[in-house]
Amino acid sequence: MAPDRPPPAVRAPTRLELCAAVLVLVSAVAFAFIRVQAINVPWHVATARLAHETGHWPQTNTFSYTFPQHPLYQQYPAYQWTLFAALRLAGWGGVSFVSGAGWVLVLLLFARWGGRLREGATFHVFWMFALMALWRRMMVRPDLFSMIALGVELVALDAYARGRRWALAAVPLAHYLWVTSHQLFPLSLVVQGCFVAHVLALRTRFFARPKVDGDAPPPIAPVLAALAASIALTFATPLGFEIVKGPLRTTQSLVLFRDQVAEFRRVWTMPLELGLALFTGVPAVWGFARARRLVDPFDVLVWLLSLALVLAAVRGLMFFGVVSVAAFQRAAARCRAAGVELAPGVGAGVRRLLGGFALALTLLLAVNAVFHRWVRPPLALGGTQPGLGRAVGGWGEQMTAFLRRARPPGRMMNLGPGVGDLVILDVPGTPVFVDSRLESYPIEFLREVLVADRDDASLKALIDRWHPQWIVAEHARDSIRARVVHLLAVGWVPVHVDSELVVLVNETPMSAAYVAGNGVDLRRAEPADLTANPSLRAQQRARFAKLMRAIGAPERAEEQRRAAIAESGAAGERAFEEP
Repeated sequence: MAPDRPPPAVRAPTRLELCAAVLVLVSAVAFAFIRVQAINVPWHVATARLAHETGHWPQTNTFSYTFPQHPLYQQYPAYQWTLFAALRLAGWGGVSFVSGAGWVLVLLLFARWGGRLREGATFHVFWMFALMALWRRMMVRPDLFSMIALGVELVALDAYARGRRWALAAVPLAHYLWVTSHQLFPLSLVVQGCFVAHVLALRTRFFARPKVDGDAPPPIAPVLAALAASIALTFATPLGFEIVKGPLRTTQSLVLFRDQVAEFRRVWTMPLELGLALFTGVPAVWGFARARRLVDPFDVLVWLLSLALVLAAVRGLMFFGVVSVAAFQRAAARCRAAGVELAPGVGAGVRRLLGGFALALTLLLAVNAVFHRWVRPPLALGGTQPGLGRAVGGWGEQMTAFLRRARPPGRMMNLGPGVGDLVILDVPGTPVFVDSRLESYPIEFLREVLVADRDDASLKALIDRWHPQWIVAEHARDSIRARVVHLLAVGWVPVHVDSELVVLVNETPMSAAYVAGNGVDLRRAEPADLTANPSLRAQQRARFAKLMRAIGAPERAEEQRRAAIAESGAAGERAFEEP
């Protein structure tokens, strides 16, 4: 085994820089530890529960009555088992904690790939921007496991290149974590392929760097063996060889739902995300340019991969930000070791001025992160809320409690895929119409579902085809609220309503007795899920007021506005001013 390569001489970070690095870590904790939002999580937990009960992971869409035999191309056993285990051990607070700790680990892994953690302290402001690039994805999502797996692979490959040959064993294990956690697992094979190309390139005259490295290129045979093991492990999932179709379905979803799903939008259409991409990407380009032939081919290839991801969809920013800053730090280290000025022509006075500005900027961003997360967070129903446990809003607890108590007869339909997840989790044994894991359904069916959310005739066609007897509709969404009004006009009867959801039953001879015992008058109803938090309660009343206006009851809407102002003051006024 080759000895570890001695690190290049670096300037020790000052106390202020170490304090700034601590502020970045505190900001990461503030961003990461939040309440669990009901975005796909109910489906994942319900899947793990089903696997626990049956002893095997499902391979088909067993939660749906529309396409129960459709292959479940996305496989998440490791992610789902982690959520389910945390939930059983410590409740929803445990799920929040596991997610928060995982996202902090992600930042530390990429900082470690960039160099020793103490070295990263001098790049504190860049790591703050990298953290902000992660920020929008820092929730309970399988993306977390993608980032952990990628970070582990990069650190392990770097350790292997520096002489710690045993570290390569972690690469296939990280790949298996990835392939059992998120549909972006092909990126793992691409990254390993980039490292193979890197090792081969180091054997050419063009990339020879004896003045910087001194050691011979690492052996390639173990790298190829690790890649082969990773390829074999790809098929050690419940789907076996069928898993190769997963990435194709993900690509189809990207094309089909780009306009409906925020994470699929183009980064240049979102000013904040575009700014973060520039603040993290431009320094990496500068570092590559200054390092020239000194830079690792692998660093450039991984950075180009992350660039392709962020250009494909804004969700790629979580990769691009941390990879860019780590690559910049690595390029700076190579410049330093070779005696190349990273910023030529900049005098000591200007450097001190820039250093002071960087410290002030890191402090400003950290104070804002802590203030807007812990001191005075802008609370939103079902959105980002500090603390541990389930978020307030978005979980439909009152709706699912009603269904457990008095489920209507016949099949259900849900308007809003996420509503299906809530029923799957909290009303077990109730097959749903559609759920949020869209890859579990045929593409043509999903197109019909999307159109039906916006068009009454298309909705009627789906009802005529599938014959549901009751509907759970997400009336808080403008397009679906309009469908609710139409259904009410053609004879569907409400039996439950809260600030976000309404349950409608088609009055037929089969359901007549049920409707007689459970029907409600929307014009006299109150939202069944009002929370104790004044700000969130005002938002609930504002949502309910929109439904009242839509059904032609403006006096009830005004009643909700007055109640919100009386209970919440300025927060109540703001809730009713929002579109």
